[in-house]
Amino acid sequence: MWSLFGRGFAHNIYSYVFRARRLRADNQPCKPPKAAPEPHSKIVDVCCEGMLVKIIPARANNYMYLIKDLPTGCTAAIDLSDNKILFEILKKEELKLSYAFITHHHEDHSGGTTELAAACPDVKICAGDERIKCVSNFLKNDDKFKVGEMTVNCMHTPCHTIGHYCYFVECGAGGPPALFTGDTIFQGGCGGFMEGSPEQMYAIVNRLMALPKESRVFGGHENTIPNLRFAETIEPENSNISSRLSWAKDQRECKLPTPPSLLCEEKLWNPFFRVDHPDVQKYTGETDPIYTMFCLRKQRDTFK
Repeated sequence: MWSLFGRGFAHNIYSYVFRARRLRADNQPCKPPKAAPEPHSKIVDVCCEGMLVKIIPARANNYMYLIKDLPTGCTAAIDLSDNKILFEILKKEELKLSYAFITHHHEDHSGGTTELAAACPDVKICAGDERIKCVSNFLKNDDKFKVGEMTVNCMHTPCHTIGHYCYFVECGAGGPPALFTGDTIFQGGCGGFMEGSPEQMYAIVNRLMALPKESRVFGGHENTIPNLRFAETIEPENSNISSRLSWAKDQRECKLPTPPSLLCEEKLWNPFFRVDHPDVQKYTGETDPIYTMFCLRKQRDTFK
């Protein structure tokens, strides 16, 4: 009898404590939800005759892009890092997406393909790597697509990844073209040779330099300041580097993106475009441009 009484008494105490804890929890003020992190940069429109490029910040320092053919209104996305921002812009500006061009398979550039395919099944997702999900058009080097009056030229640029593509976009109205380089080329730098070699990057740079010099370069990340700080250690007397670095710092103080640069400008301050320059070769202690490329990338990988 006492054991039954003890078990019942213990049960009553447990129930009382449980009800008290639940009542106390119910009376606790609700914690406000965590605010979404502020974008690392402002959304900026770069407009020229025939084409508009919308620079869209995503994640910690990614950029994705929306390109619009002004005569027809046809629109395409470059990379899919944050579909929420992309969908908000499309809805707000009443735009209909026709294409999404993915530079490479890394998740911070291609992570939105599955969601986009489900939400917008009519959008053609174009990429050159089988590791990317929901691709409708697998690319070959020099494939071309018409987006309104714009022509998107697909350039296979294997080095950062085997299946990396850059997109060279010409507008029908004759304005300056745009080059979307993903993680291959950045302002003042280049991407790591994760699945490639310095020979490949050297060939890529030479291929890009053959494009029109007024082409605007839109890279996949906001990393201009560290790139130019590294470039400054290589050529401390190069005034092009120091002046561009000062400009970039002013831009970032105002949370403005540093892309685009002009392709011809990269030859002035990007050490990976200057591997044949005596000052850059002197810094690496090499005269062969490909081995100079190798030395630069190795040092950039450890630069703080």
